[in-house]
Amino acid sequence: MTRCCIVQLPFPSTHEPDARLSAYYRDYDRRFRAFLPEYFIPSDGLWEIPLWVAHLTALLEQAGLESGFQDLSRTPADSGACAAPVLAATAPGDLVLFSPLAQNLRLALDLAHELQAAGRRVVLGGNMAPLAPEGSVHAVHRGQLDAGFVTVLAELAAGRGGRTEKPAVLGLVPRPITWAPDYRHLEGYRGRVPMLRLNASHGCLYRCAFCGDAWSKQLTLVGADALKAEVDQLAERFPETRLIYVGDKTFGQSREAVANLLAVFRARPGYKFIVQTHVLQVKDRVVEAMLELGAVAVELGFESADSQMLKRLGKLSRGLDDYTARIHALSDAGLNVVLNMMGGLDEETEESHAQTVRWLEDNRRALWLFNLYNFVPYPLIPDFERLRERIVDWDFAHWREDAPVVYRPSHLTPERSWELFQEKIATAHRIVRGPDPVRPARVAPTIAPKETA
Repeated sequence: MTRCCIVQLPFPSTHEPDARLSAYYRDYDRRFRAFLPEYFIPSDGLWEIPLWVAHLTALLEQAGLESGFQDLSRTPADSGACAAPVLAATAPGDLVLFSPLAQNLRLALDLAHELQAAGRRVVLGGNMAPLAPEGSVHAVHRGQLDAGFVTVLAELAAGRGGRTEKPAVLGLVPRPITWAPDYRHLEGYRGRVPMLRLNASHGCLYRCAFCGDAWSKQLTLVGADALKAEVDQLAERFPETRLIYVGDKTFGQSREAVANLLAVFRARPGYKFIVQTHVLQVKDRVVEAMLELGAVAVELGFESADSQMLKRLGKLSRGLDDYTARIHALSDAGLNVVLNMMGGLDEETEESHAQTVRWLEDNRRALWLFNLYNFVPYPLIPDFERLRERIVDWDFAHWREDAPVVYRPSHLTPERSWELFQEKIATAHRIVRGPDPVRPARVAPTIAPKETA
């Protein structure tokens, strides 16, 4: 019987972090733990359970394929060190499944070479898989991991290679997901991570040119029964972890997804949630649902205070004043606001950066924490083909969100772009080192203009 070995690769950046970002995240950790003492940043290994493993385990089960798991996240990022345990756990003809990110794509390809020489068949998925050279692996899959992938897996097990793609269905997918991820390979993460990730929907209908999730062009609902079955597993396998990150790219984009979350957790008190959303979804009904669910923090993308720059990059908004009003409405409702801040974008200028820093300082009373990223031109972002000819560094080990950009921005040198990102880090650090935002007790929001839909 063909077996499948799911492999979580190590990340080189965990061993060489940027010093200023590391200093910032120490204070990030302090502020978070002051609010939620059970929260922690793991000192070694991954910050989160690799959720893709649970999804793939369930799909393999549906395809009638036996699966095993090799967690190499703490292994040195060296193909020889990684090959030994995978070879020991597999036999010739078995499938070995990787989902690398940019910084470990080279490692995945080197490891694939060793494994295929020993008769294993390597299958690559994830947002970097399209850049795998022809013939470097047995098969490449681009697209969602869903029930339609079961047939592909069975064909791969039978020996078919090449490239496959799950076609995108624009808009809302009519059929919800009816299966739940299978966490049986991941119980070793019990007590090792501070939070769990849960999706009530997958995909995103927004088309931001810089976003690694915009490629989906669709939104797929997780059915109510499937969501309940997953939560039952989480409660059984990770009973001590009571903080859940809702992985829906835009909380509120699907009313049914929000209703399903509320229904599942209504009878499960004691959980706290972090949700992420788009600023245009910050409406009365959505904020009220966040409060009912038990959200303690809300993440929103904040790439620039320059609305015209964002418009050119496909980020929808009603302008900076509207964004500011909605941020303060969230804070005034008693929710902690976390900005997902990105530097290194193609359209950034000296003035747009200065405007962004001024806005952060002016609105610090409403801002709690920042997740800081420097832009990486991943191949599935809508802007990849436009930027491809300006990529100057094809060493994927350098494609890191805590390192200088690997392409030539339109208005800045790569070196100056990095200096500006460092200034954003410094600004965020000043805010996080200061006093916590002072908020009233949680109240129902009033966000103008009042939503009537």
